[in-house]
Amino acid sequence: MDPVYMFAEWYKPGSSLEYPLHGSGAIVDALVRGIQKFGGRLALGTHVDRIIVENGRAVGVQLSSGLSVRARKAVVSNASMWDTLNLLPAESVPSSYRDKVNKTQQCESFLHLHLGFDAKDIPEDLEIHHIVVNDWNRGVDADQNVVLISIPSVLGKELAPTGKHVLHAYTPGTEPYDIWEGLDRRSSEYKKLKAERSEVMWQAVERVLGPGFDRNKCEVKLVGTPLTHQRFLRRKRGTYGPAIRAGEDAFPGHSTPLPHLFCCGDSTFPGIGIPAVAASGAIVANSLVSVSQHQELLDAIGI
Repeated sequence: MDPVYMFAEWYKPGSSLEYPLHGSGAIVDALVRGIQKFGGRLALGTHVDRIIVENGRAVGVQLSSGLSVRARKAVVSNASMWDTLNLLPAESVPSSYRDKVNKTQQCESFLHLHLGFDAKDIPEDLEIHHIVVNDWNRGVDADQNVVLISIPSVLGKELAPTGKHVLHAYTPGTEPYDIWEGLDRRSSEYKKLKAERSEVMWQAVERVLGPGFDRNKCEVKLVGTPLTHQRFLRRKRGTYGPAIRAGEDAFPGHSTPLPHLFCCGDSTFPGIGIPAVAASGAIVANSLVSVSQHQELLDAIGI
């Protein structure tokens, strides 16, 4: 579904593929303004320990701080299906639902490389997006075979200091979690594996940027692993999401067997990717408002 949205937008005058004006932070800022405009409240750095269930329905969430937030209408989770399940009391959903979630196959995880470097010796006609495929015969889903690279400062000069570039390279959901499982993030073994597994991204970056790029002169070097995904994004096994093949199965809907608990995000219809995830959130929001409120909104935007 993502490519449909992307290509429709891409061919509009003045558009560039996957580049929000003023960076991805501008999208977050716009969402925050929208939430606050309509009386919403944001809680940052707030970890949810569990979903509170009373009398057979979801009524709120318990935070790691010990505080609880009560729901007026419903609890909506955009965590993965596995992580949402882990927030629920075992007896709150049928075993058949729990078994189906646990049996759903997962996509692999990611490696990320974030860099900041001097633009002095980098070609001035540099494109913003690049895909490096090491061996077409292995397929684009093969381990350590494909690297995607974006350099948003090519278009958004305000995203880096004058004369500098920022870059993000990653392996697209092809990094196996198993080789990272159980490693201590502070251990020498973990650091060694990071260096080994990130080499494919470094080489792809060098191939794209040319001989003027020197990895040793990078002012910012950050490597993310499946354990990074698991820790900071609260993703089981650092997964990209459910591995549901088109034509074989469908992404779940947004209601759950537990009354007043809804799910959105990449574990629900229409699937994985920013446009799809945004659509899932809109579907849940529409499910929670009355028909009259729908009509008021349509009138307000002139439809």
